[in-house]
Amino acid sequence: MIRASAIRTINLLALIAVSSLASLIAISGHGSEGGETVRIIARLQVDGDIEFGLRTSEGNQLPRLRVFSAAISDEGWRESSLVELSDGTEVRVIARRNGETRVEFGLRIDEPRQEFLPTRRYFPRASTVGAWRSSTPILLPAREQDDEHDEPESLPESVPEPDDTDDDTGEGTTEASDVERISGTHRDGLIVEGSIVGDPDAPVLIVEYGDPF
Repeated sequence: MIRASAIRTINLLALIAVSSLASLIAISGHGSEGGETVRIIARLQVDGDIEFGLRTSEGNQLPRLRVFSAAISDEGWRESSLVELSDGTEVRVIARRNGETRVEFGLRIDEPRQEFLPTRRYFPRASTVGAWRSSTPILLPAREQDDEHDEPESLPESVPEPDDTDDDTGEGTTEASDVERISGTHRDGLIVEGSIVGDPDAPVLIVEYGDPF
């Protein structure tokens, strides 16, 4: 009997130790997966509305849209405006009516769409006005980093510039049809173009005017 009692005591102590370790990990600013651990906070206002926010490693973050109205009668989810965490993760606090006496809270990440419901997430409407209550910790996944980089655009292959050098060889060209060549006189071999007479082999055309040959 004593031995069985001692075994139960040892098992209980081991369970407490494991629970304590888990709690220490949960309340730290960042979890083992690299994501941040946060808590939802909420407090009752005098008019019955519930103000809520987020407790992060940088302190309490209050989104711009952060009031759950007492006039809400349906049980549809309402969401806050975005809250950006220290690692760049953007989250929303979500809330919905749960019966007549409670409001249920959770967290939402838009992309990719994920929702997180902590174990202690119900806010009683009978709470003390102005007193903040907090949920159990929520361990968020690490923000995905975009490691893909755009490949640099390949440079176009170099195109050789056109060769503007004149062809001095004269190959492939034909003599103009209005050019006449003189033969049988002292000007044999010269060419005539209109009133111009010259040596076709000279580097510059020699011009004679008014020679009635």
